[in-house]
Amino acid sequence: MSRRWLQCQKESVNQVLKAAMAINAEVLSEIEIPESYIDSLPRNGRASLGDSIYKGITVDHFDPSQFLSTMDLSTEHKVLDLKNRIEASIVIWKRKMHQKDGRSSWGSGVSLEKRELFEERAETILILLKQRYPGLPQSSLDISKLQDNRDVGHAILESYSRILESLAFNVMSRIEDVLHADSLAQTSSPQKSETYPSSSDEDALRVSSSDTPTLSDFMGWGIASRRRSSTDLEIYFKGDNDKKLAKPPVSSTQKKSPNLEKLESLSGNRSPKGRD
Repeated sequence: MSRRWLQCQKESVNQVLKAAMAINAEVLSEIEIPESYIDSLPRNGRASLGDSIYKGITVDHFDPSQFLSTMDLSTEHKVLDLKNRIEASIVIWKRKMHQKDGRSSWGSGVSLEKRELFEERAETILILLKQRYPGLPQSSLDISKLQDNRDVGHAILESYSRILESLAFNVMSRIEDVLHADSLAQTSSPQKSETYPSSSDEDALRVSSSDTPTLSDFMGWGIASRRRSSTDLEIYFKGDNDKKLAKPPVSSTQKKSPNLEKLESLSGNRSPKGRD
């Protein structure tokens, strides 16, 4: 039951994470790119990506998952560096296609259709990076946009969605850690299922609860040895009642208290027989 509950919580938090990421990405896309960032970009997309990344994107048969598997993403710094390079190349390609940037051309052998295709591939890689590494720090492009942003509404939405994204990612990580530890505990101790060969979870719970120490075990009460069966309890209490019912009468020869002797002597002196 706890495992199913955790799975439901994980799915709910995952929905919050996706919504926060979508809101944050939408807000950042609406903020204009500052000119200071554009001036700092290389002359073309290939110079921004590097030869190896550029060749991986411009191959004939492109697979984004296979492309990421060939990249060195062992540290957060390397993932962030790849994200910065891809975002810079996307900005360069968009400006060359839509705004007819007057900088050095991309080359006479590259057509407009291929440029659009390569841009779509780069955006696909960027989306995969955000999905696989949602807890990454902000990229250089995002920082530049937020620093030069003057729209209060965009600033509030961006900060609020980023906080929700961070919180949801942390909760998701902790839930996954708990589920992973639970799976390891189940695989490392298979003898637990053999110890209690019951047909249902209720039988296993009943057996485990019967072996659990109770308060009477710690207090040293005599009832502790009879707690595993209700029949034994009935026999125990029945025997106790029988002992009380079979208790012998108090002997008349028992020693009387001094107060009782005084009362009897006084009553004897005041009896009618005594006055006669």
